[in-house]
Amino acid sequence: MDINEMISSSARNAMIKAIEEAEGNEVFFRGIPDEDGVVEDVVVLARGNKHSVPAIMNKMKRREVIIHNHPSGHLYPSDPDVAIASMYANQKSGASYIINNDLTDIYAIVELTPEENVAIDIKPYFERKGMLSQAFPEFEYRDEQLQMASVIEEGLNVGKKVIVEAGTGTGKTLAYLLPSIEWAIQNQKKVVISTNTINLQEQLLNKDIPIAKRVIQGDFSYLLVKGRGNYLCNRKVMNMASGETVDFEDFTQSQKEQFQAILRWSAKTKKGDKGELPFEVDNFVWEFFHSESDMCSGPKCPYKGECFFLKSREEKKQADILITNHHMYFADLSIRKETGFNTEYAILPDYDLVVFDEAHNIEKVARDYFSYESSKYSFTKTMNQIYNTGKKRKKLGSYQLLLNYLKNIKFDNYKDVERLIANDLTERHIDLQMRGGDYFMRLIDAFSRGQKGNVSARLRPEELEHAPFWPDLKEAEEELLLTYNSYMKKVRSLIRVVKEADDESGIINDFTKYIDRLEAFFMNFKFIQEMDDNNFIYWVSVNGVKNNAKLVATPLKINDELDKSLYINLDHIVFTSATIAIGDDFNYFKESIGLTEETLERVIHSPFDYDRQMRVYIPSDVPLPNDKNFTYEIKDFIKELVRRAKGNTFILFTSYSSLNYMYYMIKDELEEEGYDLFIQGMAPRNQIVNMYKMSKKPVLFGTDSFWEGVDVKGDKLSSVILVKLPFRVPSDPVVEAIIENLNAEGKNAFLEYQIPESIIKFKQGIGRLIRSKDDRGIITILDTRTIKKRYGKLFLDAIPTKNILVKTKNDILYK
Repeated sequence: MDINEMISSSARNAMIKAIEEAEGNEVFFRGIPDEDGVVEDVVVLARGNKHSVPAIMNKMKRREVIIHNHPSGHLYPSDPDVAIASMYANQKSGASYIINNDLTDIYAIVELTPEENVAIDIKPYFERKGMLSQAFPEFEYRDEQLQMASVIEEGLNVGKKVIVEAGTGTGKTLAYLLPSIEWAIQNQKKVVISTNTINLQEQLLNKDIPIAKRVIQGDFSYLLVKGRGNYLCNRKVMNMASGETVDFEDFTQSQKEQFQAILRWSAKTKKGDKGELPFEVDNFVWEFFHSESDMCSGPKCPYKGECFFLKSREEKKQADILITNHHMYFADLSIRKETGFNTEYAILPDYDLVVFDEAHNIEKVARDYFSYESSKYSFTKTMNQIYNTGKKRKKLGSYQLLLNYLKNIKFDNYKDVERLIANDLTERHIDLQMRGGDYFMRLIDAFSRGQKGNVSARLRPEELEHAPFWPDLKEAEEELLLTYNSYMKKVRSLIRVVKEADDESGIINDFTKYIDRLEAFFMNFKFIQEMDDNNFIYWVSVNGVKNNAKLVATPLKINDELDKSLYINLDHIVFTSATIAIGDDFNYFKESIGLTEETLERVIHSPFDYDRQMRVYIPSDVPLPNDKNFTYEIKDFIKELVRRAKGNTFILFTSYSSLNYMYYMIKDELEEEGYDLFIQGMAPRNQIVNMYKMSKKPVLFGTDSFWEGVDVKGDKLSSVILVKLPFRVPSDPVVEAIIENLNAEGKNAFLEYQIPESIIKFKQGIGRLIRSKDDRGIITILDTRTIKKRYGKLFLDAIPTKNILVKTKNDILYK
């Protein structure tokens, strides 16, 4: 083998230098090849010696080269060398080389071979007389749909990531679905499609994938991925059926009936999927039955062979197309972050392409899943699972279950265990719970400041040190941690004793897992309390009414997390949404998700005739939103807009407080006139939308979640009122920290962050009105910053019609 043909001279020189700096010891390199497979650049991964082989797999990208030197000069691979090379080749199609210290000789354990990527051609599907039009006479050719499918086809064929904004009516689901499935079939790959809303998942499953099934020549299977908590745990069922783990005395009659119904269902179900139940199960009841990852007995479980969740995993492995949501996708990715991208412990099986639909939401979801959190609620729940000190003890604590089990199996050391729990541990447990409760109540008192509802605040050491409540809070924290440490020493000694017993029922496993859960809580708690990682935003949220407090550490940026966890491991990614571009530019979106590599990009405008279908009014005589008269000035105007549209109106707010205030101000008068008013929070979102659609004169008051993902076609929605521009609240701890960081970097946070964020949300709100080519309607924007501020033009330019009329309220209503 000629090393000159496998590694460039510049890369060799860099490696020689690194080996010399390591004093001739073993060095592991990440070799980055060019298009011809020649390693043109290297990155030092780890330095070791002849007695150690560093763990490096997580740092390698697909189709690269692991290179390391043998200081002895003998290049024959050791068993660990072969094991790593085999693993890397199987998981990431990578190569592995061994070199000598002066880079004159090389041995390839696994060579880098060209990856076969069968190119696809999707035009025959979308052409005017293509396969779609032949299979479906009602199919409407759209040039925009073909454009989108074509750019995705190109990205899949050349291995580049794709970003597409596709306006409403483009037919974007089929435009990404058909190329993705065709590529998967031709290359024997697996595809994950991730959406933000259930509505879009239902559209894929009930409409678009069945269409794809009829037109695609090859065979493929698909599956909706559900979280582990949707599946029945057989071990829990058996323990529940024994009646020893539950005290029914404090259950409601409805809960008792559900409990019995689930036990009957468990004896006959084939899939163990909660969705099979003919009723909406109480969450508290379902906790007694559902599968939990951190409570699983794994290989030791006597019911492993019949495990419903494991069966669902096998189904996922067999499916070609997996449909999931952003929350589950990033829950899966957070596992891969810890265990490596290719792992059997993840929620999803290994895949080769991910399509993010509604991609404008992924930054927020990813940030949430890479955050750390500790709350009073989770502390109390975990403590009660170990030893229930509540007045209503529907669920026996794990101490009591452990004692009952050890007594039944006549465990030799039962008396010692009973004595330790009764005379020591329960008292320590109660003390720990009291100190935890005291700490969180002090936290609530310190930050609620007498306000009702949620109050959030940044946690900054330099400010907290001067706060009058801080010394008492720190003292309570120190007492809590000291009590916890002392308690854990005793608990671990108990675990060492009880692990000697047989555990057929999994009771001992459950006990140790609950202790692990408590330990994980305090690991997060300590990390947040230290507040010493500048890559995180530390904040607190308290609610005096609900008696809860939450401590959170949120990543300031997610670019590094996504780059290390996702981008370097996956070549094929498609990002699409109706609202991810600012104008025709994707820079803001790419920066927000840390995507720096070259991508294929396209903005595809809606085929709808917005100039004909939509009119936009901006009342010139409404004061700015920060004016004290703003609400008074718009109250009667909103009522008249509702009357002129005969209901059929969405009124979209940017805060719950203004939503509730306006709702209760005009509710009685409009209801007396026969209008049906629906307010966010009165029922689940989908249920509210269905009630709205069934009403004769509906009016919906919504915030945040109603700005997007809601689809009401036809005359039932002919008027959308946007009360304010949807700027994120600058006092929100995360928003505040992002603004500070951007300004510190010398950027203009308002123009580079707040405006783009608001425009994307604004476009979503505008998009609620026109959902089909036959829709007609009016948008009314009550925020006159659009016409009175210089930046207002950026919002006006984001409106897809030229019919933007600035008039007085009176002229809008009566002329």
